[in-house]
Amino acid sequence: MKKLDAPHDMHIGAKFETNKHGRVTVVEYYNTYTVIVAFENTRTIRATTAAKLRSGHVLDRSVAPQSLMVGETVESVKYGTLTIVQVEPENIVVLEDSDGEEIRMIMASVQKLRSHNTPDPVEGNTPTSLDALTKRGKKTKDINRLFKKMLSDYGK
Repeated sequence: MKKLDAPHDMHIGAKFETNKHGRVTVVEYYNTYTVIVAFENTRTIRATTAAKLRSGHVLDRSVAPQSLMVGETVESVKYGTLTIVQVEPENIVVLEDSDGEEIRMIMASVQKLRSHNTPDPVEGNTPTSLDALTKRGKKTKDINRLFKKMLSDYGK
């Protein structure tokens, strides 16, 4: 593959912030579709595009899917509002409170906090009967009666 001259922001050693997996460093630049980067926290090397790199949409595939929780906020009775900073191996989650203090919890506790933070459905919009759930109008009922009559009369 032929290397092209890198743009001013893609030179070797340039650092970019990703949305969910920390910082990356440009290792090599071939063209706009092939940029080799290394993640600073895991040292994983990966190829990506220049557009994804600039927008921060570079994923570290060596990190567990739970790390996608990084950046979420959860509400705790004991600590208040917590932000998930990092997911470590062995199901340990590092959180940070509003004062910047680091708090470590096991994954099960964080999952429980996350489930308590999901909003409940609005009570006023829930249907109270099967008829209200289907919301059939007069026109639909007339068409269904017509189809029933046609099917019952079919072959007579």
